[in-house]
Amino acid sequence: MKAIITLSILCLLSGFSCAYAQETKPDTTKQMNLMDEQVKIFSSVLSLGGSEQENPFNGATNYKELIEKSDMPAEQKQQLLEIYSLYDTSLDPKKKEELQIKVNKMLQEAMHKSLSEEE
Repeated sequence: MKAIITLSILCLLSGFSCAYAQETKPDTTKQMNLMDEQVKIFSSVLSLGGSEQENPFNGATNYKELIEKSDMPAEQKQQLLEIYSLYDTSLDPKKKEELQIKVNKMLQEAMHKSLSEEE
């Protein structure tokens, strides 16, 4: 009887320790880029709907390609590409330092631009 109780307690403790170890592991997997997935879905939906010629998503496989294909001013394209790059970096937990650097750079540029506009 003691052996059964001891064995069951050991099984419970090992089960709890495995569950605790899984909870404390940091998530190192990159999350899905929802902007890229939206471009893929909209492209396929508009293609299936028969609007191939008027489809702004035609041939684009990700958000970056969509921005590059669009007919907007170069300054606006550059700004959208920077924001996309920032978003894409935020999805990878291994790139937290790179994300901080990019955010700080964008904030510095925005502050410099606003100060130069006031003068």
